[in-house]
Amino acid sequence: MTAFRAVLFVMLPAILTALLFTLSASPAFAKTEQYSHSVYFVRHFEKVTPSNQQVDRDPALTTVGERRALNLAGLLAQQPLKAIYSTQYKRTMQTALPTALAHNLTVTHYDPRKLEPFATALATLGHDALVVGHSNTTPYLVNVLTGQNISLSESDYGDVFVIRFSQMGKVIAFKTGRVNR
Repeated sequence: MTAFRAVLFVMLPAILTALLFTLSASPAFAKTEQYSHSVYFVRHFEKVTPSNQQVDRDPALTTVGERRALNLAGLLAQQPLKAIYSTQYKRTMQTALPTALAHNLTVTHYDPRKLEPFATALATLGHDALVVGHSNTTPYLVNVLTGQNISLSESDYGDVFVIRFSQMGKVIAFKTGRVNR
C-alpha cells in the first residue's frame, strides 16, 4: 500500500492538471458570451375587417388593437430602445407609434420582401429595438434568427418574442410573452 501512496503522491499533480484542463475546455465551464442587445418582435395588433365583401389591403387597427398598442408601449417603457422598425402598413405603424412616442423615436420602415438582410442587421445591431411585422414576417424573422419553429395565424394577436444577442450576433436567450388588450 505504501508504494501505491508514493505513486499517487507523485501522479496527483498531473491528474489534477489534466482534470482542470478537461473541465475548462468543456462547454459548461466556457465563458458565456457577453450580452449586447435585445430585439422585441410583435405582429401588428387587431385590425379592422370589413363587414361586406370589400377588401381593404391597408386596414387600420381596431379600438382593441389601439389599446393593445398602448399596453405594448407600457410594457416596453423601461427598456432602452434605440430603434423601432415597422413595415409601411397602417396597422403596423399604429402598433409601433405609441412605443415610438414613449421613447421619443421615429419609426424606420423595413421591406418585408427583404427579410434575410434585415435579420442579419438585427443580429448585429448593438442596441435594443422593436420590430413590428405581420403573421408571416414576424415568425419568419424569429425562426431565422433563433432556429425555432413558431407560427402565427390570422387570429393571433398579442404575442411578443424577445431575442437577446451577444456582441458577436449569436442568440444567447429567447423568450416569449404576451401584451394584454
